[in-house]
Order: sequence, then structure tokens, then C-alpha cells
Amino acid sequence: MIETIVKNLEANSVDAWRIREENIESEEYFFVGNKVDLGRAKKVKKYEVTVYRDFEEGEKKYRGSSTVTMSPGTTVEEIVHSIQEAFFAAGFVKNPWYPMAPKFSRRFETTEHDLHDLSRDAIGAIFDNEKPSNSWLNSVEIFVTKNGFRILNSEGLDVAFSKYRTYIESIVSSSGREEVELYDQLLLALPDVERIRERISRLLLLVGERANAVPTPALGRIPVVLTGEPAKEVMRYYLKQANARLKYDRISEAKPGDSVQSGESGDKITLEVVPELEGSYFSLPFDNDGFLIGKRTVIENGILKNYWGDIKYSHYLGIEPTGAVLNFSVGHGSLSIDEMRKADHLEVTHFSAVDVDETTGDFGGEIRLGWYFDGSERIAVTGGSVTGSLRELESIYLSKETELDEDYYGPVSIAIEGLKISGE
Repeated sequence: MIETIVKNLEANSVDAWRIREENIESEEYFFVGNKVDLGRAKKVKKYEVTVYRDFEEGEKKYRGSSTVTMSPGTTVEEIVHSIQEAFFAAGFVKNPWYPMAPKFSRRFETTEHDLHDLSRDAIGAIFDNEKPSNSWLNSVEIFVTKNGFRILNSEGLDVAFSKYRTYIESIVSSSGREEVELYDQLLLALPDVERIRERISRLLLLVGERANAVPTPALGRIPVVLTGEPAKEVMRYYLKQANARLKYDRISEAKPGDSVQSGESGDKITLEVVPELEGSYFSLPFDNDGFLIGKRTVIENGILKNYWGDIKYSHYLGIEPTGAVLNFSVGHGSLSIDEMRKADHLEVTHFSAVDVDETTGDFGGEIRLGWYFDGSERIAVTGGSVTGSLRELESIYLSKETELDEDYYGPVSIAIEGLKISGE
């Protein structure tokens, strides 16, 4: 099929092209409570074909692109028609010219696993847990997938690799002052049995706390400890300040040598983009362009050192590309989580949604589950909100403890002064 697509791309004299073949094998299970509601296996193959068109206006060179998706059953006539339509559409896209991934050939070897065995491990880790009397698994979805990729382009690039991925979506419920639910999404490479067990056990305990939580009081500006996903999303703000696309689009104002922090006391952030994190769902050797992903320290002790980005936007900024990296790592901080919890504070693990504006640094979230510590008692709370600006903090401290969370490896918690807590 690839040979047929290439033959017709060349026959239609397109200026450049890229083909991304993906083979997907998966086992998928849907549970209601602890009973299987649906189980299925899937095999899918698809071809994502991107056609490029070069043109000039005055002295400016442009490169437009358009992408179409094909299947193994696509006929030659349909291939030709799709290529011609894509080439026509690409003429209306006025991106400044940028290069393709250069000629390169490599096949990455991957240890083979049986998807059914992997699925069985994941299911066992979820359900073979001792559960609190007032909390239960409401529903669970499990997808264990092997994704095989091959990327080719008109420059002579031809790379191939495969990746195992585990997706677990769970809703847990509890009954206390009220009946409540918590939603959780866990993304891993291979199903790590111990991590899955710990995640589900912790989630069942947390939803029990949520069921008995009281309304958040108006606390003003006491320190806020963000744990888990909220901490990760705050760190993602700093990652985005170093992104080549956001810099080109003038969303990020940061320049190399400038501080991405605002002079607040506490810890200075060091952040890297990395192709591989052990156990990460997002680890890949190449990006969608077929460019070999590189590692780069982009922020060091709070100072922007380098931008990172794919071929297109790195070319626009005149920097060496890292590729479209999907993982990032943040250095640990100076305080343990226990030290963060000693003084009066509000700790939050779950917001309805964490909103961090990548342009302004404005932070906001409605509290689903947190704990207020008044110096003597730790009380589960819900409702109210936390708001403020990451550009106007009084202090920020990162925890010594670190963890892998999807595409992030870094501090489990961060303690911030300068955010406003609004109670119910």
C-alpha cells in the first residue's frame, strides 16, 4: 500500500510529502462495578498522508500543507483523487516555508508482549484490592494497545518503531455526608501492577474523604499546597513559556537569559524536555514528522536557557529543533511534603478543572477535594476556588518527593503563597 501511495504522489508531482503509517492492536474492556460490560479486540491500519505545496508571493516563500487519511482498502482511483484534492487545498495555506525532516533510516526493536496477558495484569491490579466499606468502583475502562508506526517522506526519511500503551479510566463513588464521584485517568506504557494498585487504593480513600468533606471556608491568602495533577499543570505553564510555537505566535514573551519566574522567594525551577521517561505513555523516539527527538534543558534555576520545538517553528526562530517532545522533567525542590504541611495551609488534589492561562499565567480552579489545616486539625473540604497569577507569587517551593504522572516527572507537590482562596 505504501508503495502505491508513493508512486501516485510522485506521479502527481507534489512538491513534498510525508506518510505516517499506524498499526493499532488493542484489547478493550468496559466494567460496570466489578463485572465486564463489554470486552473486545481491535486491529486497525491507517495511512496519514500529508501533501505539501510550495509557492511564492513577491520575495516570500510559502509552504502549504493538507493531510488526508487512507486505509488498506482505499482504491488507486481514490488515492489519486485524495492526493489531488490535498494538493489543491495546500495552496490556500500560507505558512512561511520550512524544511522537512532530513533523510534518515532506522528500525527500532521492541520487546514483544501478549496483549491479553497485559490486559489481565491491569485488570487484576485494579480489582484485587481491599476496598474501604464506604467507597466502591463505579465504572472502569481499560485499553491496552500496541501502536506500530512507520514514517516516510520525500527527503528519503524512513523510520519505524512500536509502542505499548495502557489507558485506564475509572470513576469511583462513596457515600457519606452525600454520595459523590471522583474521575481518574491513568496513562502508562506497560501496565505497572504496583502503580495501578496504589492509584486505585488511593482514589478509593480520596473519594471517601470527598463524601464527608465540608464546604471550604473563606481563607484569604494562606499558603496553598497543590498535589498531583494541579502541581503538574502549574509546571506545564513554565514548559510552555519555552515552546517555539508559542514564542513565534507571541503568546510567550520569555527570552533566553530572562527569568520565567517573578522574583518570588523559594525554589528556582529547572526543567528539561526529554524523549524517554521510564513507564511514560508518551515516550517516543520520533515525532510525527519523523524527526529524532532530543533532550534539552530549557529552564535552569528559573532562567530560560533555550526554546524547544518541532522542525517548523524551530526553523522560524532560527534554533536547532528538539522535535515535538511529549515528555518533560522538573528538578526536585527543597522541602518535603511533610514540611509543607506543618504550617496553616490549604492542600488541593482535585479541581473540577485546572485552568492556567499560557499567556498571562492566570491560575484558577474550583475545588473538588482539598484539606484545610488550621495548625491542629486537618479537615477535608470541597467547593470554593483558588485563583491568582503565577506571575505575582510571593513564594513557590517544590517538594523533594517526585513522581511520574503521564508526560511529567517531577515534584509531587508545590507550596505557593500569593493565591487567593474563595470559600462557599
